[in-house]
Amino acid sequence: MEEGGPKRLELSWRGHYEELRASVDGVQVGQSLGKEALRQGELWGLPDGSRLGVRLHQGGLQLLLVEHEGRPVPGSQGHPLTWVRGAAYSLLLACFVHLLRDSVLLRVHAERVGAERGVLPFVLSGAIGLAGLVTLRAPRVGLIAALLLLPLKALTAGVRLTEAGLQFGPVDVVLWSLVFLHPVLTALYMLTRAPTVEGSRRRAS
Repeated sequence: MEEGGPKRLELSWRGHYEELRASVDGVQVGQSLGKEALRQGELWGLPDGSRLGVRLHQGGLQLLLVEHEGRPVPGSQGHPLTWVRGAAYSLLLACFVHLLRDSVLLRVHAERVGAERGVLPFVLSGAIGLAGLVTLRAPRVGLIAALLLLPLKALTAGVRLTEAGLQFGPVDVVLWSLVFLHPVLTALYMLTRAPTVEGSRRRAS
């Protein structure tokens, strides 16, 4: 139940978080009957004297919060790093998707309409991927950078300056950028205001 440690905790449930059971080292340590009890939060004692807390948080996000001695269990939905890693990988995927489009689809479009292709789309796509790598080491820096780069990528892809003036391009890049913004915003939220089993708000260190 620690970062990099053995996976000792197992959670199982029936239906949509109905009849949830928690086991540590193969021994059942707690059971929650019904979603309402899980919404209120459960606190179970472990054989070593420590405590395991579980609560179903339903707000802007529905999260199954799992804490050991007041700290979110690594890999659980309430652990900020779970969302940070997800956002970082989504940014790397965004980089790949945008580079693929920039190198293939924009080339086809340029040949068809006779327009010049600039390097800015490729630079922005690469910067998004770099923000993903930075997020893994310095989450706040990488996420804030991505928060600026994704809308900029959408703007430069959706509006182009041609000899005829401003031209509005296809909206697929705009939509993709908005899609990739969601995990970034969620990770930032979890870093600053992650919900806890007690229902209070924790400010990440």
